[in-house]
Amino acid sequence: MAVIFQTYSVAEAHLKVHVTKNSGLADLFVYSVSSVGRATGDSIWYMTESRARATSRIYLSALAEAALVVFFVDAPAKAGWRKARKLGRAL
Repeated sequence: MAVIFQTYSVAEAHLKVHVTKNSGLADLFVYSVSSVGRATGDSIWYMTESRARATSRIYLSALAEAALVVFFVDAPAKAGWRKARKLGRAL
């Protein structure tokens, strides 16, 4: 389950993420949901304002610094890994 908290401190982030508008650059296609119960796997994200509730804390970074490049899609069926999974742990 991917419950994501966006931090503004790189030191407290688990992962540096770049959000792209170019689907060809993406490692992961992400679909955002409005309910924590609908978040599943690495690609269906629920964005939380609670740092304590999050399963991952991300820092939005430039493409050159990012460990993961994501592209937001408009349907859950389109979400998923597009390149080899780069993470050592689940989001």
